[in-house]
Amino acid sequence: MSDFVAIGKVSSPVGLKGEVKVVSLTHSPGRFESVGSVWIGNDGATPVKFVVEAVRCVGLNVVLKLGGVGTRTEAEQLRGKLVLVPSEQMAHPSEGSYLIDDVVGMKVLTEEGKEVGIVRDVLKLPANDLWEVECGSRIISIPAVKQFIRRVDLESKTIVIHEVEGLLEL
Repeated sequence: MSDFVAIGKVSSPVGLKGEVKVVSLTHSPGRFESVGSVWIGNDGATPVKFVVEAVRCVGLNVVLKLGGVGTRTEAEQLRGKLVLVPSEQMAHPSEGSYLIDDVVGMKVLTEEGKEVGIVRDVLKLPANDLWEVECGSRIISIPAVKQFIRRVDLESKTIVIHEVEGLLEL
């Protein structure tokens, strides 16, 4: 799925006519209104193309009516799957912002060079994103703000963080 970028994740069916609620993975949920089609899939699977028939934004979530999905049962089959667009259609982030697909999988280091772990997920919250970092058998959450994130190097796939007391503790 490297030719695609995730812009959302289906969280649940809505109503009885096949609509799905999507958690937006973009900073602009209105982005869904400009796509004519999306692909639905997961890692390792070939995504399936759907025509977007209707879009409505509900806070940070989006409700989509997809062509070919006409019942709640059909919508339920999409639960947990990623909503994708071809990478060439993806809007480029502004300076200091990064695509979730770029951040996930990056190695996290402290300013002193100590390896912290690997970014496994990004949680989108109203105030700021949280980068979930796998550190051995535990997960820590690092706020994606300048106070903590010192440098993101997309070429070397590394993130340098400023470690403050308690940040890396459970």
